[in-house]
Amino acid sequence: MTIKKSTPLALVALAVFLLIGCSSQEDKDKYDHYYGSGSKSREETALVALQNERKNQPATPPVQAAAPAAAPAAGDSGKTASGDTAAVASAAPAAPAAATPPKRKPVPADVSALLNKHACFACHQAYDKVIGPAYSEVAKKKYTADQIVELVHNPKPEHWPGYPPMAPLAHVPKADIVVIANWINSL
Repeated sequence: MTIKKSTPLALVALAVFLLIGCSSQEDKDKYDHYYGSGSKSREETALVALQNERKNQPATPPVQAAAPAAAPAAGDSGKTASGDTAAVASAAPAAPAAATPPKRKPVPADVSALLNKHACFACHQAYDKVIGPAYSEVAKKKYTADQIVELVHNPKPEHWPGYPPMAPLAHVPKADIVVIANWINSL
């Protein structure tokens, strides 16, 4: 008898919960933005903003370094106090060359697909430290492809002090790691 009386109340409570919980399209859109398909666009927007920020940072120091080199060339028609134009001409190209950052190679499409497939980009980037070391830093260690395969399957945290330990990724096929390792060694 009690169940017969409480069943309508339970149904009313369920209906109210559904109406309040998902009451508007705005709430559904907010949920989708943070947890559904909108999270991908949010991540992409954040990555684009980060890449733009990184592109803008190295651009300012070379401009400042090039400005003093351009000032003597603008005044006195490129002549120094001794009248030597070769000294000014040779000094001007040397200043911007020293101030430019090292050239960054783009990640090949096949390697990028593997790095995305195995979620490597979650912790590593080609030239920037994220959680783990940048691939360019790994390249400086001069590991062979077989050593990199072993380190992916059985990481050694003592090789990278100051970084959190990497989880063993035994599920990643050796052939995929070799392709990635060859690219790392080309950096």
